[in-house]
Amino acid sequence: MPEETNPTAAPESQRIPFDPVIPVFREWAVLKAQVTEETSRLNKLRDKIADAVEHRGYKDHKGSQYLDLPFPIPAGDNEYVRIKRERRVSVVADEQAAERITKAKGEHIYRRAFPPVPMLDADELYVLLQEGHLTEAEMDEILVQKESFAFRGLTS
Repeated sequence: MPEETNPTAAPESQRIPFDPVIPVFREWAVLKAQVTEETSRLNKLRDKIADAVEHRGYKDHKGSQYLDLPFPIPAGDNEYVRIKRERRVSVVADEQAAERITKAKGEHIYRRAFPPVPMLDADELYVLLQEGHLTEAEMDEILVQKESFAFRGLTS
């Protein structure tokens, strides 16, 4: 008796072999899209909450702002009773002001605050090679290849 065949099945030569990375990659791609969407949503919610705390909350002696919740809100292993918008202060140097002030005090003071920084000029290395001040072996030692990889899913 002849073997029955499925007329809609692809011929053996056109079948795509199963690759176990496909379901793993699909899960990664879906999860990545979800994380991007959830991160955006999380940031928008954070901004709305921060605005509410800023406008309706109270401040402590350090400048942090609080908003007491009317009842505890359970989430995961936590139970939230208050929202805090923590004030953080960092000191940054105003380079323009520093340059103006130290220059006015003289070159010696300016150079202490703004020391000249040696910077490699890769183009000049090639000039030095052409002039014979550097050898090919030295250039090979100076200019090394650095390999890195980025993981990306492509859509086209």
